[in-house]
Amino acid sequence: MYYKSEDIDKLIDELNIEDVVGEFVDLKKSGANYKGLCPFHADTNPSFVVNPSKNICKCFVCGAGGNAVTFYSKYKKISFGEAVKELAKKYNVNIKEQKSTSKDEELEKYYEIMEESHKFFMEKIFTLEARVALDYLGNRGLNTKLIKEYQLGYAPAKWDELYNYLLEKGYTTDDIYELGLIKKGNDRNYDSFRNRIIYPIYSNHGRVIAFGGRTLEIDDKTPKYINSPDTPIFKKGKNIYGMERAKNIKEKNYSILMEGYMDVLSACIYGFDTSIAPLGTALTEDQAKLIKRYSSNVLLSFDMDKAGVAATERAAYILKMEGFNIRVLQFEGGKDPDEYLKKNGRDGFLKIVKNSIEIFDFLYNLFLSEYDLKDVISKQNFIEKFREFFSSINNELEKEIYLKRLSEKVDISPEILKKTLILENKKKKNYTEIKDKKEEEISRSNNTYDIEKSIIKMLLRNPIYYSFFQDKQMEYELTNKIFKFFENKLKENLILNSNNIVKELKKYVENNLEFSEKEKNVEIVELFMDYLSEEVNFETEKKNLEIFKSYFRHRIRNRNKGKDTLLKKFKIGNFQRKIEESKTIDEFTKIYNINENLLD
Repeated sequence: MYYKSEDIDKLIDELNIEDVVGEFVDLKKSGANYKGLCPFHADTNPSFVVNPSKNICKCFVCGAGGNAVTFYSKYKKISFGEAVKELAKKYNVNIKEQKSTSKDEELEKYYEIMEESHKFFMEKIFTLEARVALDYLGNRGLNTKLIKEYQLGYAPAKWDELYNYLLEKGYTTDDIYELGLIKKGNDRNYDSFRNRIIYPIYSNHGRVIAFGGRTLEIDDKTPKYINSPDTPIFKKGKNIYGMERAKNIKEKNYSILMEGYMDVLSACIYGFDTSIAPLGTALTEDQAKLIKRYSSNVLLSFDMDKAGVAATERAAYILKMEGFNIRVLQFEGGKDPDEYLKKNGRDGFLKIVKNSIEIFDFLYNLFLSEYDLKDVISKQNFIEKFREFFSSINNELEKEIYLKRLSEKVDISPEILKKTLILENKKKKNYTEIKDKKEEEISRSNNTYDIEKSIIKMLLRNPIYYSFFQDKQMEYELTNKIFKFFENKLKENLILNSNNIVKELKKYVENNLEFSEKEKNVEIVELFMDYLSEEVNFETEKKNLEIFKSYFRHRIRNRNKGKDTLLKKFKIGNFQRKIEESKTIDEFTKIYNINENLLD
């Protein structure tokens, strides 16, 4: 059985969780909450708390809990869909059941595996082997009670402990792999999350859909944070960390958008329970649309370093496109919201919220720090910086208000500003949209963009491979621009070293006028984030070879087939077979270089 998201939201909103839980647990009033013996473990001291205002329940010993539907599902040992059906009928909530398909049943199975994996991680965090994890969390201000409340876990350092645990539960290797919980090696399968603190990522309906993992390794090669990959039940660009508290956002009519897991957890601990965060990438339009379902008011609370300020600016444009009212929190004396909260507490953070500034004022101050308004050219460039801001606003009245404010600040008439920033911008935007559309069509064709992005990430780790791509013309404009960077380094007779290549590329992009604002602030940032989140292991070389082969397949598909004679077709077939059989990159390049003329 299947129900629309909006119907599930409606059911959860209309249910009183104390009534649902109270049918099975003897609850007693305890301040604003209710308490009772936990029905999910042998409880002798009431540890199961029901919070009516947040419409959730939680056991502070075993960690079980959730909203009314997830509680009912766990207690009755039925599927989430069955729980929705029974509760809607029992409490007379009018929602419509959709026709269930085999795909829905498949998804339910995936939810079960994630729930079981979460249980495994939560049990592991209080074992002897997790003492480093507990020390780390303790130093970040999380005690045992808070670890249980926020259902954090620990992934053991062993190679395949979770994998074997799930196999014993009767789940298949293919399903476990599909959820990104394991990776496949040459001779063995191994856990994706190892020796990491585990942060559960929930859907807005309170179901575990993914995990974030913070490494406890001390070497620089291991990525600090990794997330579950995209799966049938999780899309990184469409989900948000902390959205299980969507009801709080709806009730309070605002959200606080932060950068990381610990920022969100610290904020919630101090009572700011509408805090959420993107999942290791720049904010996406889909994520903005998800937040907008619950409130159009947002406080941006990113780090105040250079990267955090840039992230604030990027997020602002995306949120404005969706019609958000945006204010920005500015911290002094603290690197990030987490640190600031620990130093200044709830009252200090409330002052920051009270003194938050509207997004226009934030951008004005930001741009003002870069330009001297006494200089004519500098002032012109300063005004030009507002193009993207105005192009992201869809409400005409709002545009006029901001134009008037900018006019008063820079002493230029609103009419001139409107012509410069809006009317002329529309012409440029139309041209850019046509250009972007053509480029997008090229990118979509045979996944050109994905292939070329993989090539760039590979070259950042292994710059030596650029010698193969040196004379290759790519289809995606950004790739060719980045290739110029590698070419310039070679002309300078500099050795391309993977340890400093990312730093050098960042500097090159920032100082190069060829790169557009979109490329600098969105595409390059996402590329670097993807690069940093990738785990380097013994499978990396195998992946690199596959990237070379993907490039070859793309060229084969897109060559001019009209010139193929029977003999050439035979030679190309033989060429393809040899390439696919190649076992190393050296073997691949030798075969490719000998036969490349066949691709003309």
